[in-house]
Order: sequence, then C-alpha cells, then structure tokens
Amino acid sequence: MQKPPRRSRPKLEMPFKASRRHEYWSIDVRYIEEHLLEDPKPVYIITVFENFSRMVLSSAISRTQNQWDYLSVLADAIRRYGAPEAIVTDGGGIFYSNVAMQLYDMLGIRKERIEAGSPWQNYAETLFSIQRRLADHGFSNARTWSEILHEHTKWWQNYNAEHHFAHRARQDGRHSPQEVLRGVLGRTYPETVLSRILYATQFTRHLDKYGYIKFRNWRFFGEDGLAGEEVFVWVYEGTLKIEYQTTTLSLYSIVFQPDHKHILEVKNPRRIQTHFRSPQLDLWQLTDTEWLLALRRPEQRKRKKRHPRPSALQLTFPDIAISG
Repeated sequence: MQKPPRRSRPKLEMPFKASRRHEYWSIDVRYIEEHLLEDPKPVYIITVFENFSRMVLSSAISRTQNQWDYLSVLADAIRRYGAPEAIVTDGGGIFYSNVAMQLYDMLGIRKERIEAGSPWQNYAETLFSIQRRLADHGFSNARTWSEILHEHTKWWQNYNAEHHFAHRARQDGRHSPQEVLRGVLGRTYPETVLSRILYATQFTRHLDKYGYIKFRNWRFFGEDGLAGEEVFVWVYEGTLKIEYQTTTLSLYSIVFQPDHKHILEVKNPRRIQTHFRSPQLDLWQLTDTEWLLALRRPEQRKRKKRHPRPSALQLTFPDIAISG
C-alpha cells in the first residue's frame, strides 16, 4: 500500500528579518549546565546580536542573569556600535525593567517581542545552535572561571569571523558576520547621554597602578593586570561590581550611611578569576581573606583657612617732634 505524499509545510515568515544594518538587534540568554566549575549551578550567556549581519555585538558569561547583567551587556553594545532602531527579545523580566524601558525611550529604540516559545523569530535558535557546535565542548571541560571566560571569548571571536550560512549566496565576497556589518554604526550618542540614563547605577573609574579604584570614601580592588585601564562600577541592590568590557573583576556587598553618599560597611569581598594577568609575578599567592580588597580611605580633615600675608609690610616710623 502506497503512502500518500507528505504535504510540504509552508515556510514561516521571519517577523524580524532586517533589510538594513542596525534595523533590529536581538538579545537572549542561554543556560550552560555542563561544566566542571566548583559551583555546579548553571551559568548564563547574555548575548546581543545584529539581525542583518548576524554579528555578535556584545556578550557576557555570568553566574547571574539579573537586569543589571543585561544592562551591562546592552550598554557595552551601544557604546561600541551605537543604537538600533528596535530591540527584539522574549518576555523575560530583565528586558522590561524600569531602567531598561527608560533607556529604550531616551534612545528612541522600539521594543519588540517574539511569541512565547518561538526563539526562531529573533534568530536566537540559530545562534545558540552554532554556539553548541563551536563552544560547548570547551564549556563542558572548563574547571575554573578564567577557563570558561576564555572559551566564551574564543567562541565570540570565531563566530564573528567564520562564514555564516545566511550569507552563503552573497556575491560581494562577504560571508562572515563581521565582513557583512563592515563596521557600520547605528545611531551614535555621546557618552554623557548614557551616563545620564544610568547616573545612579553605573560610574566610570580608572584603575591605579595597584589595580584599585577610588569610589566614595573607599578604595576597591579591581585587577592589577589592568592598571591604568578604564572600568565601570555598577552599584545596585546592596552590591558594588567592578567590570572591564562586560567581564566582572570583583564584587562587594555594601551598606550605605543614612546620607546615601558614603559607604558605611563593606562585606563579602570577592575577586573574580579572569585571564587578565599582571606582568609582575606575585612573590606569593594571597587568598581573598589575606588580600585587602576594600580599604576605607582616611577622612580628609577640613583645612583651616589661612589669611594671606601681605607681600610687603609698611614700616611704622616713630613720631618725631619737630622743634623750632
């Protein structure tokens, strides 16, 4: 008995297919459960990619997936490439926080949403499939945080440089995401605009020669292997985080004084393992307990106003009685 021929399914229309660069950015989060880290909990990869070229604009691997982790990656992408016309995500709460919605509004970005359970609508399904092929073996064998960071960076660089199936028919010789994007920027804004949006949560500092930053009435350690580099300081929900290009360097739990300007107490300082290394070798390795990661700065005494001394003194002459 002959089976009836299968009816071919109509090809679903991609609702957020871009016709030009930076028309749509897609953003999604992927869980990585297979790894050999000391903490067996899943880690998360938050990725921003451009729909026309399929290029990954910014990405971070993190132990958490809160709104501040997302804003860090998004702000990094905007600093690098300007702003898109629209951002496409699923219904995750981190994409709809008050700060995120304010950022979209101030930068004139439309917020679009895919249907529930349809990651193909913003190309996330394709992106994660390629990531599994290129990076999951390295993730599954990572034993330290610096190793899994290295595997993530390697995937990001390789993905952008390799030929993409979506560009196989191009006649201009551009077949990789970075070749198709060609360095074209979206709508660019001065740093002051982003700073104004994130004024209460993100701050810019430079690491000193010992790897510390000055913040309020404390000094916080970031990374001595990045001495002199610009870093971002995020302050939110009792946490202070120092990061460099979306890579977290250190975390602190903080308590503010009643004036909400000065920090009263710092608890649970954590130095995060990264691949950044100081050119000067350590004589011995210190634990986070032995290493003074947070140092209270001495209070500055108010200087007494000094009255300026006159540069020239008028000499007084004794009275001389003039006699006739």
